[in-house]
Amino acid sequence: MTPVKFEGQPTTPVIALLTEVREDHGPDFGKVHSFCEELHQGITDSGGSFYVFSLKDFSDDGVKGFYYDRDAGEWKKGTLPLPRVIYNRVSSRRTEFSKGFKGFLNKLHAMGIKIFNHRFLSKWEIHEFLMEEDHLQSFIPETHLFNESMLEKMLGKYDELYIKPVHGSQGRNIIQLVKSNEMIHASLSSMPAKELSAFQDVAELARAFAPLVEKRLCIIQQGVQLSELNGRKMDFRVLCHKNAQQFWKVTSIVARLSAEQYFVSNIARGGEVMKPAQTLALIFGKEQARQQLALMKELALETAETIGRHAEGHTAELGIDIGIDIKGSLWLIEANSKPSKNFEERGNKIRPSTKAIIDHCYGLCKP
Repeated sequence: MTPVKFEGQPTTPVIALLTEVREDHGPDFGKVHSFCEELHQGITDSGGSFYVFSLKDFSDDGVKGFYYDRDAGEWKKGTLPLPRVIYNRVSSRRTEFSKGFKGFLNKLHAMGIKIFNHRFLSKWEIHEFLMEEDHLQSFIPETHLFNESMLEKMLGKYDELYIKPVHGSQGRNIIQLVKSNEMIHASLSSMPAKELSAFQDVAELARAFAPLVEKRLCIIQQGVQLSELNGRKMDFRVLCHKNAQQFWKVTSIVARLSAEQYFVSNIARGGEVMKPAQTLALIFGKEQARQQLALMKELALETAETIGRHAEGHTAELGIDIGIDIKGSLWLIEANSKPSKNFEERGNKIRPSTKAIIDHCYGLCKP
């Protein structure tokens, strides 16, 4: 394979994105494919070089990766120079826990190549990080590792609970429990609420959901009566990024509304995005909406700074989910170290969150 030389000076920053690549019918970068095109456009327009590669194609001498050929209008494979910075978008937790991946990280360190967001953070890890900060505790729903005795204890305290896989994402396999008329009503995030199952006691409930919770580590979390719009559950996704000077900034906020009859707002589960100020104003009025939006940004930044300080490796991007209850109080629902790229409108423009990633990469390229 002929080595590819990028145009520009030897000091031109070379930035790469690590992810899984399918090559059946041309390269396919999965859920980040169009995002990679956006990164290519932003990085090359600002004088840098960009490519995409998979873990198996990295070696000491160079990388067999995919670069975008503007003349041909397609991604091409070539032997490419080692990058200065790598943005990790591997989608498999199993891969990140493997010996091969840990060896890869050690090799990068020895070679002086920087990588950020180098692994997924679990819901329990993030919860423990945030509970270290006294001033954040009042924003965090009561949360414990799941077991049957803790389930019984929490049902004695709250009328609504959520059981979530510690390593889950995109609203998958979440169980909602609601106490009503001396029964415990349960629903899965993949099912409409009308398809509820009812149980008389904790033991019966635990047996029914054993196949879901026994094979994976789960948390059990206090349910919060969040504000709704037209009967649809609502929360807010706040994207935070570190800039070139290593300071956290809020780069975008969207309101997320659940699909009708569903209790999760994730876009992957049929949710819809709206402008946050508009959505809040419909519920609380314009003045209170402005105040809540400002508080939301402040809370998201404090959360990002806390996670970044405690997490292993270098974290530079977080998607933070914040809810607002019917009284107008804020709640930290969860945080994601590899947030989805599919809920912001792009059009033909480079999105603010993508610009923020590029800015951070250029900061890391400096000696």
